[in-house]
Amino acid sequence: MGLTMGKFDLRKLKAEIERDYEKAWLMSKSLLKENGRLLHLKPQGKPHPIFVFIERARLALLRLGFEETVLPMIVDEGTIFREYGPEASLILDRVFYLAGLPRPDIGISKEKIQRIQEIIPGFDKVSGLKKIFRDYKSSNIEADNMLEVIVSKLGVKEADASKIIDSVFPELKKLEPIPTKLTLRSHTTALWFPALAKIQYLQSLPIQLFSIGPKFRREQKLDRTHLYSSYTISFVIMAEMTLEDGKIVVEDFLRELGYETAIFTRKRVTSKYYAPQTESEIFIEHSKTGELIEIGDLGFYSPIALANFGIEYPVFNAGFGVERFVMIETGETDIRRLVYPYFYTTDDLKDEETLKGIRLTETPETDLGKEIMAAIITTAEEHKDDSSPSKILAWEKQQGSKLIQIYVWEPDPGVKLLGPAALNEVWVSEGNIIGVIPTERLRKDGLPTGIRYLDAVAAKTAKEIEELLQRGKSEYILRVKMVKNASDINLTIEEPTRRAISSKGKKIDIRGPTFIGILMEGHQP
Repeated sequence: MGLTMGKFDLRKLKAEIERDYEKAWLMSKSLLKENGRLLHLKPQGKPHPIFVFIERARLALLRLGFEETVLPMIVDEGTIFREYGPEASLILDRVFYLAGLPRPDIGISKEKIQRIQEIIPGFDKVSGLKKIFRDYKSSNIEADNMLEVIVSKLGVKEADASKIIDSVFPELKKLEPIPTKLTLRSHTTALWFPALAKIQYLQSLPIQLFSIGPKFRREQKLDRTHLYSSYTISFVIMAEMTLEDGKIVVEDFLRELGYETAIFTRKRVTSKYYAPQTESEIFIEHSKTGELIEIGDLGFYSPIALANFGIEYPVFNAGFGVERFVMIETGETDIRRLVYPYFYTTDDLKDEETLKGIRLTETPETDLGKEIMAAIITTAEEHKDDSSPSKILAWEKQQGSKLIQIYVWEPDPGVKLLGPAALNEVWVSEGNIIGVIPTERLRKDGLPTGIRYLDAVAAKTAKEIEELLQRGKSEYILRVKMVKNASDINLTIEEPTRRAISSKGKKIDIRGPTFIGILMEGHQP
């Protein structure tokens, strides 16, 4: 197994796993570094648009006077029957039921003892292993702590403990889940009923609560509008109020989010947990397609459902799909791409995205280094057409006991100080990364990185010189001749960007006769 340029040799790793998993696992530690500082985090994080919207919604509801509430994620199916009544059997088709793995009785036969001894010669702690399995069966040991307990109690190696579990006790790998009556919530309402049954005696009216969190649906298919899980904004008001009051609150909430116009449509068939003819769907126009998108619904909870939970007052409810809002705002038309872009976004990068994958590899960090970089660029620009051989002083300063002088130079005769490609600029155009002197058409249609070959080389030079001066060194020489790759001029193109360009048959062309020379000398006075 080996590690090169920050990448694992996956083919070799998989071959090692096939030969001996435990040995490969133990050896894998050698591929990682434990000490030292190598990591430099990127300077700016990026939030997911779903959570940006959730925060906006939270603040909007808080401003309107609602109290944030955390509702359970797991609900007993009996709650759904009390909520939906005769409709419950249809609703349960879309919920995920939870299941558990029963802990087996694990016997230790003579044959198994013999196999253990083949792994650990002389193993004689059978009674200790039996006790561990009894404690596991009676839930005194958590399953994920089993190996640790075997290692600590029996004094065996971790790899041997793993081999014993894997090869001697197959019953641990053949467990079948047993379903329970517990479900993952498929809608937040199922949890409001039992919560409000308690809260009605703890707070005075009006009670104004909201909760934002995931719901889970056992969809028959996953497509551009359906996922197994999504986020829901739900709020309830327990008070003496009218349906018109509730609609006004919903409109106020939407205005807080920046939506002045919404369409409310009364549903022809009402869900059984709502009172008859009080449920309405809410629609907003999609920013890209113009299509009306259902973003939520509202209504009064049915007094029948409330009575099943012992709730004595009217309750108004409104619920909204977070992803629907974000699709409207971003113009996205596929919920899968919105939520899980790493699974569903193609590697067909837009030029704006390609641009973000290009950066200078090294740049000066100190004011001195930045001063040197600027001096090199200015001098090179001013003398770019000087005939060679030439050696032009760009910067000098007393550093300790030495006078430090930095030159832009070209030792070969009969050419200019800078090569023809030295002032090429790096541009992105139609999915390509190119280094050129930009034409009018490129300036119109392409995107500039703002990096010239000269700038990139000067940045690298200044970075290396500032480090040398900090160590008391005063000699330096760099000469960039024919450039073939981005790395030749101190340019990094991120791997995802390279992969996307290659997969689409596009190109990275940073070639050219650059011929930039930098020289540093230190002189005693």
